[in-house]
Amino acid sequence: MRGSSVDIEKVLESRATLIDKEMGLLSFVIEPPELAEVVRYALCQKGKKIRASLLTIACEAVGGNIAQAMVPAAVVEMIHNTSLVLDDVIDNAETRRGRSTINHRWGNNMALIACDALLALTIRQASKSSVNMTNAIIECAANSMLSLAEGEALELVGKDYTLKDYYKIAERKTASLFSASAEIGALVGGGTSKEVKSLREYGTSIGIAFQIRDDILDVTSSNDSLGKPTLIDLKMDRPTVIMLLAHEEGLTREKMLAMSREDLQEVLKPSVARAEMLAREQIDKARRQLESVRAGPSRDLLFALSDYVLARGK
Repeated sequence: MRGSSVDIEKVLESRATLIDKEMGLLSFVIEPPELAEVVRYALCQKGKKIRASLLTIACEAVGGNIAQAMVPAAVVEMIHNTSLVLDDVIDNAETRRGRSTINHRWGNNMALIACDALLALTIRQASKSSVNMTNAIIECAANSMLSLAEGEALELVGKDYTLKDYYKIAERKTASLFSASAEIGALVGGGTSKEVKSLREYGTSIGIAFQIRDDILDVTSSNDSLGKPTLIDLKMDRPTVIMLLAHEEGLTREKMLAMSREDLQEVLKPSVARAEMLAREQIDKARRQLESVRAGPSRDLLFALSDYVLARGK
């Protein structure tokens, strides 16, 4: 029997608690104290920690245990937190997850300096893994960080985006860390080469679905329910799947910007429905990859996680 959505929510909550505890064990001395305060603020981001939790579940799915996965999970979470700080600087965002962003509270300069410190701490943390796994973890993490940067840059410099461009950006900007999380978990857990490959590709597919779902929520949710400003991508002229599909229907950005939120949500319903189908295609693709992973409760959780990504509300 495959895990239910209730099961996966409970697992994500319990894994997030364990990862928070691991993050709390991080020991560092940073000067000046003001920078140390900002770094601690960044490391205390609340959230479901889906990527880091994926790593722990992937590790168990190939025969490993959660203890083996905790240091790598902290590494993944630190990379993710760093990317959020950078995203907020680029977006000039004032809130995330219901609290002030670092750039809003301390300014862009301190936010960018904090990113340097966070990446240094990430590398230090990765070096604490077992000798056999350190190089693999650092390589996967580095590849993911480079892909994140490439995705951000592609989004900033591109023009006249196509759906193909969108998938290219989504794979780098969002899916790369999901892919690295699943791959690192499989490596740490001692998975076979086939299992490692399958879980890496599983991570890529649910990562793309996660981004599509983000785009949907940006249009259909309120600021309060999402914990951050909505419609930011439309305002910044970013290539979301919703906007690209709407353009195919003859809706220009100028027309959309001139609409009220209620009118815009109504006119975008067909594009949202198509986007939901595209997300489902990615989830189906991810689930097929799991057929190469040994049967058991952890594989069931990976099936449940794919459903959760598709249906999540924030």
